[in-house]
Amino acid sequence: MPRAIELMKSAYRDLSAGNVDSPLRTVLVNDNGTVLYKPAYSDDAGIFCVKVVSVFPANVEKGLPVTPGIIVVNSAETGMPLAILEAGYLTSLRTGAATGIATEVLAPQESKAGALFGTGGQARHQLEAMLCARPFEKIYIFSRKPEKAIQFCEDNAELAGSLGNCELVANPDRAVLKECDVITTVTTSPVAVFGDDEISDTVHINAIGSLGKDRTEVSAETLLRSEVIVDQRAACLVEAGEICLMRDAGLIGEDYHPMEIGAIIAGDSILTDRTKPTVFKSVGNAAQDLVCSAEIYRHTEANNLGVDAEL
Repeated sequence: MPRAIELMKSAYRDLSAGNVDSPLRTVLVNDNGTVLYKPAYSDDAGIFCVKVVSVFPANVEKGLPVTPGIIVVNSAETGMPLAILEAGYLTSLRTGAATGIATEVLAPQESKAGALFGTGGQARHQLEAMLCARPFEKIYIFSRKPEKAIQFCEDNAELAGSLGNCELVANPDRAVLKECDVITTVTTSPVAVFGDDEISDTVHINAIGSLGKDRTEVSAETLLRSEVIVDQRAACLVEAGEICLMRDAGLIGEDYHPMEIGAIIAGDSILTDRTKPTVFKSVGNAAQDLVCSAEIYRHTEANNLGVDAEL
């Protein structure tokens, strides 16, 4: 995770600087879920890659991953396919790392209490990234199914202890949200998972889940009084429900222009008002997959790992 967080810094910085060719992803949808095709290239990475990943929420009831996927890596010199990577784990890792870098850059320095909404397949990496970014003493775990929160705390108690002696608390009274310095949401909820009156005025929020322009994990009331930071502006303006729903309701104008986290990392944008909440909204970007795939490919080549296959 620490290495993945460092890679996210470079990915976001290059993305905002225009050093990555990362077209808006192609999204196909049916009644069961969504399949996304996400290409990217940069000179620094030295490869082309495309990720095909799907989001099928009902898979959890079938014993299948909610976000299965593959990444195809192509040579920048010949265009020949070099590798196929399993993308479910990598997506979870780099999405967690995005939360890690956002928490590192935007959250109060001495954050001690946090909350995590969601206990699905991506939640463990979200927890790990939070713990790598700040010295949390307690993180509250919320789930629609209380038994899932209890199981998550049991399964991840060792991780929380090893990364900072942090206590995980399942299904607390929601009044604890007022004391939280950081709240991370990684759910499939179509509506806000907490009310604006439940949170503090200086909280940092990582809004990572609820894919789609008609779904939001954070209320308009919270967003309108917060500084909103995004991973890629062009993508979030057309894909992020947190933004699209406000625009459709006439709460923000067509000129809405949130800062990109890559510009903050590079020092090109600066947060001047630390007296209100910050919200990092991520829809995910192929630049994240690109830097991770390049790193993995170099490592496997150098260490003779992986399985050779003929096409």
